[in-house]
Amino acid sequence: MNTTLAPAPGQVPGAVEITIDLTGVTAYTAGLIRLAEAKGLRPRWGQPRGRTRRIVLDAVGPHGAFGSIVIGRSSGKVLRAEVIYGNDARAPRRATGTNAVRALLMEVTLSACRQDCTAQSSAACRP
Repeated sequence: MNTTLAPAPGQVPGAVEITIDLTGVTAYTAGLIRLAEAKGLRPRWGQPRGRTRRIVLDAVGPHGAFGSIVIGRSSGKVLRAEVIYGNDARAPRRATGTNAVRALLMEVTLSACRQDCTAQSSAACRP
């Protein structure tokens, strides 16, 4: 089943709609993927590893957040996530369990950074 994630409230204006295959994930996991998309993290499937599948997160530009969400291959449930805040040298944030992953994603702010950004920090990025 291919599902197109509709633009969510608070989504970056003019952002590209992301299409990701949600086969085998729980409704809660699908909601977390939509949340990541709404936060500008552009979720896409990465390579599976062992008993898990990985969703790669990557915001636009060098100062945008990036990371991954790890999902159980057979259960479709979110196991853990990691978010790294671009080139601002902030410590990576990690969460284990669905509620903690939701809280982690809620902390992510939309990046003002553009693909061709040359600013020294995210604070200097111009929308």
